[in-house]
Order: sequence, then C-alpha cells, then structure tokens
Amino acid sequence: MKPISIVLSLLLLWLLTWPVSPSLAADGIYEPLGFAPRARTKSDYAIRITQGGTILTPSIFLSAVDNNYPRLDAADSRRRVASARRMEVQGVFDPMIRTLDGYAWMQNTSKFDTLKRVIYNQPSIEVPTRSGISLLGTYRFNPRTSQSPYIETGFIGEFGGGLAVPLLRGFIVNERETNEKLAKIGEPVATQNFSLNRLDILLRASIAYWNWVGAQRKMQVARRLVQLSEFLVSAADKRSSAGDLPRIQVTEAEEDFQRRTADRIATELEFKKATYELAVFLFDSNGRPAPFLDEMNVPQLWPTPQEFTAAEIDASVRKAVDRRPELKRIALERQQAKLQLKLARNDLLPQADALATYGYDGGISGVGNVFRTQVTFSSPLYLRNARGRIKASQFNIDALNAEEISERQRLVAEVMSAAATLNMSHQKYLAVTKQVEKSEAVYMGEKKRFTFGDSTVFLVTQRERQLFDAKIKLIDAQVEYLQASARMQALTCTY
Repeated sequence: MKPISIVLSLLLLWLLTWPVSPSLAADGIYEPLGFAPRARTKSDYAIRITQGGTILTPSIFLSAVDNNYPRLDAADSRRRVASARRMEVQGVFDPMIRTLDGYAWMQNTSKFDTLKRVIYNQPSIEVPTRSGISLLGTYRFNPRTSQSPYIETGFIGEFGGGLAVPLLRGFIVNERETNEKLAKIGEPVATQNFSLNRLDILLRASIAYWNWVGAQRKMQVARRLVQLSEFLVSAADKRSSAGDLPRIQVTEAEEDFQRRTADRIATELEFKKATYELAVFLFDSNGRPAPFLDEMNVPQLWPTPQEFTAAEIDASVRKAVDRRPELKRIALERQQAKLQLKLARNDLLPQADALATYGYDGGISGVGNVFRTQVTFSSPLYLRNARGRIKASQFNIDALNAEEISERQRLVAEVMSAAATLNMSHQKYLAVTKQVEKSEAVYMGEKKRFTFGDSTVFLVTQRERQLFDAKIKLIDAQVEYLQASARMQALTCTY
C-alpha cells in the first residue's frame, strides 16, 4: 500500500499549494478591500468658519462635504457590505466536521427474526478546496456491528483519509470557486458605485455653493440700486420744492424706489433660500448639522471666467473615458458575466465524481490497511438549465457591451457640452462686462444731466434698470461658468 500513500501525499501537497485564483491572482482588482471605512480627514474647520464669520472658500466647503456628509458615510457602508458578502461566500471553504453516532435495535441482516443491537460512531472532517477536490479525514468506531448495515471495525476503530474528486463537471471551474471570484469582483464594483455617488454629491454641493455666492452678489447689487434710487427721490424732491420739477416726477421717483426695495427683498429671500440649500451639505465630524451660514462667510473674490481651449477639451475627454466609474463598473460587471458563462459551459459536462479513501483498522478484530474507491455518474438528458444560463450570460455580455458604447458616447457628449457652456459663459461674461461699463457710464451721465436740470426722472430710472439688468446678467454669466466648471471636474473625476 506504500505507492498509494505516496500518491495521496503528493496530491495533498499539490492541493495545499494550489493558488486561490490561478488566472487572476496578479490582477489588482482582486485585492481584498476589507471592512475599513474610507480614508479621510475628519475636520471641523468649516464649522469653525461658520461660527467665526470668516470666509468659506470652495475648497474648504468641498472638503467638509467629502469628510462629514452623512450620505457619503451611508454610501461607504454600502460599499463595505461587498466585503462582508465576500466573507460570506468564502464560508463554503471552511472545514466541515460531521459525525454520525447512534445506538439501534434492528433486524439481523443474516438471521431472520433475530434482534441485533448496534453501536456506531462515524465522525469525519471535510476540507473543500477551490479546485473542487475535497480532502477527507475519517474515523469509524463500529464494534460488533457485523450482520448489520454498519461495517464492523476493530476495537480501536478505523482511521483514514481520502479525496473526493469531480472528474468532469466542477473540476477547477465550479460554483463555489466562481461565486468567490464574483464576490471578489463585487468589491471593486461597490467601490465604483461609491465613487459615482461621491462625484454626484460633490457636484450638487458645488452647484449649491455657487448659487449661494451668486445670490449674495445679486443682493449686493439690489441694495446698491436702492441707495441710488433713494438719492434720486431726494434730488427730485429738492428740485420740486424749488419749483424746477413737476411733482409727478417726484412720485415717479418714489414709485421706482419702492420697486427697487421690493427687488432687494426678493434677492434677500433668494439668498436665504440658497443658504438653507447649502446647509444641507454641512455637518461636523460627529454628524451634527452645522450652524447656518451668513453673508459674511461669502468670499468677496471669485474666479474669472477663462477660455477652455481645444487641447483642454481633448484632455478632458480622455480623462472622462479613463476615470469615470460608470465605464469601470461596466468592465467589472462584464468580467462577472464571463465567469458565469464559463461556469454554465462547465455545467454542460456530466457529473462524474470519484471517491478514494485509505485507512487503518486497528485493535481486536481489526483487519489492518483498508482501501475504498467509488465513482458516481449523473447527467440531465436535455441540459436546459446550463443552456439557459449560457444564453442569459451571453445576452448579459451583449447588453454590457452596448451599454459601454452608449455610456462612452454620453460621457464624450457631456464633456463637449460642459466645454461649450464654459466657452459660451466666458464670451457672455466678456460681452456683459462691457455692457456693465457702458451702462454705468450712461447712468452716471444721465444722473449728472438730471442734476443740472437737463433730464427727467423717467430717463434716470430707465438707466438704473438697464444698469441693474446688466449687473444681474454678469453675475448669472459668472455663476453659469463656475457651475459648468464644477460639472467638468465631476466628469473628469478631478474632485
């Protein structure tokens, strides 16, 4: 029996050194991610800014959102579920201990109408491997069980070990090994889903931030125009008292003042709304909402719109295609579909399993070395289960290929759209800047003419409206540019 012992030892050594995933072990996407939360720096600097009345810059605001926003924590917890799922799936490779112990009064299998008392004990351990082969360790203690269904052993019992080997279906490619690989790929898939959520949240936070800044700028413009309108009422009233201006023009100036006051109140309301929308994203490191912001926290300077060049557009398209989580997720899901296809094709093979054990039966009545071997065979006649899964996997791969083409084109189109918005906003900014300069000059000239009695209240208020509209357009152009820049950052994953 020594050759058999040598063969079994070599097989055992080969199985113990078999790699977890032979064809995929070197691929970085299979590195375990574990249960650790995302790396970040918990900071309450943004909270101290809101309390101290200092400026909240875009970088500090986005850092606070990235580190403290509860929905990002929730998305990260969902990402970590994938690691728990991987641990769950790997549980099928845990060694399994079984035992069959009992005492029975039963019919004697050799003597009719005779009672047989039987004690049987059959503990065993099974160690599954990723190749589909299982290592077996067995012990049987069945004294005096002859003439019964339980094979008798010596009084020490029978110690043994062996192998259960799938000969066709399930060898190397099997359900347990495939499910583990699917779970391993599921971790980076979950990471890409988290990245997509993060980019979406930071984009929405950026848009809310620039709306807040723009609302404060509009409020300042409205307040300044109220002051100008108030000056016009005072000047008109003086001229009317001197008999140099009809009283109706004073009334007209007062009407314009009330309209400007209503505009100021409306802009203050818009600023408050923008402040509350921004507060949705601000939390401290313990997950508590931050105090509401004030106009003192708004930065006085903001980036000047710049032209987005053709070279920058090409670079942004490449970054979007290379970095966006959607395309990475599709590539990973396609790998999962290919693994399922490979498993389904393997299941077309018949189920043929071999079992071989070798042991020693010792003690009184023991027979020494014992050896058992058996082969079982089964196969469905039509194989509809495997064929259906093959079709489903192929259709899934086709769908993912089509989705990848569509998603790639969508990303390119969105980058081009964001670039066009940046350039149009830049051109609009340049044009409206000149319009503001001209409107300012016209207003100052009309105001001077009114002081010398060479103009009317109607003309001055018209110039005020034109100046107000031009400044609002300028603010809108800047906000539009900065929000388009935020979209470009999200598309190119540069947050």
